[in-house]
Amino acid sequence: MSRLTALCLRLGLALAAVAPALCWAQENPAYQAAHQRGTTAFNAGNFAECAEEFRRAFDVEPRGNLLYNIAFCYEKASDLPNAITFYQRFIDAVPTSPKRPQVQRLLDQLKGQIQDEFVDINVSSDPVGAQVFVNDKGGGAMGATPLTFKLLPGSYLIIAESQGYEPAKRKVDVKKGDTVSVELNLVSTDQIGTYSMLVTERDADVLVDNRKVGKAPITEPLRLKQGRHELLVTKTGFKNWSKTIEVKAGANETIKVDMVEEGAADAAAAESGGLFSGARLLPTITAAAGLGLSVGGAVVGMSASKLYDDLKKKRDAGEPIHPNDIKTGKSRVLMTNLLLGTGGAAVVGGAVWWFLAGSGGAPDVDGSISGGVGADGQLMVWGSF
Repeated sequence: MSRLTALCLRLGLALAAVAPALCWAQENPAYQAAHQRGTTAFNAGNFAECAEEFRRAFDVEPRGNLLYNIAFCYEKASDLPNAITFYQRFIDAVPTSPKRPQVQRLLDQLKGQIQDEFVDINVSSDPVGAQVFVNDKGGGAMGATPLTFKLLPGSYLIIAESQGYEPAKRKVDVKKGDTVSVELNLVSTDQIGTYSMLVTERDADVLVDNRKVGKAPITEPLRLKQGRHELLVTKTGFKNWSKTIEVKAGANETIKVDMVEEGAADAAAAESGGLFSGARLLPTITAAAGLGLSVGGAVVGMSASKLYDDLKKKRDAGEPIHPNDIKTGKSRVLMTNLLLGTGGAAVVGGAVWWFLAGSGGAPDVDGSISGGVGADGQLMVWGSF
């Protein structure tokens, strides 16, 4: 068969595969739009672009025949690794297709052209016997672990599944000349807790134990092994949100993440949370002044107490006591009462004012607190508001 005849036959097969896909596409606007873009790119000779558009269509509606179209476009674009991948996926997805014998021969020819580029992939798992998939389950299982198969250079997602266990996944970068070994440890489902993440900001990065699990919104609940895990949510312009959780087997919980803008958080702290800022400045000064007066009162009180002890010793010893010493003692007692009373009132009032200012409940008032000693020597405290 001539090269031209073979190419015409394969093109005919590709167009034949397109026809049923077009009928299906009419039922889904997204599929139809992607497929139409692919057809336009194919007619313009942009085969790589055509393959990508057909892949988008396949993601919307996974029609087996469309895999052939994708492979054919990759082959036309001289992207043999992707052509081989999708021809193989077509054979696996549509094993009863009448095109299978010819596609298999074509696949063998293409593999022969790049045989030296294939890399051995060794996959093991705990427990053994897990089914292994590459990228997704659409292409079927590669086999059960322990398993060795070949892949062309590129990036792949290796998936292992076993009944009664959570799927395990590992991304690998395959390079020419390497031998890649992948070990996957599956966790029993009875050791798993489920956590739904509700994040207030879209496109925030969500990480578990420093491993990115996706961007908000996280539509699928996180399934985490029992034990301690670190959660981190980040987004440019927002303060990082973090939390340590202790996962319990069988748990089913929801975690709400309120992201706060960096500027808004600072303003809120300055307005209501700061000790020496905003509405809390004057209450803080008042309480601090009261504390200082109280300390001063305690010092004067200690001095008055010492003077009293000295005078008592003189009296007991029959020594004369000068009237000025008695007057000084009374003055110190009065000063002690004044300082302690005024200081205590200032501390209590300042503390109440501080909390009211933080909660937004304090009215704007003009007032003053004063104190003094009455004619009878008793302490008096008064104020006006």
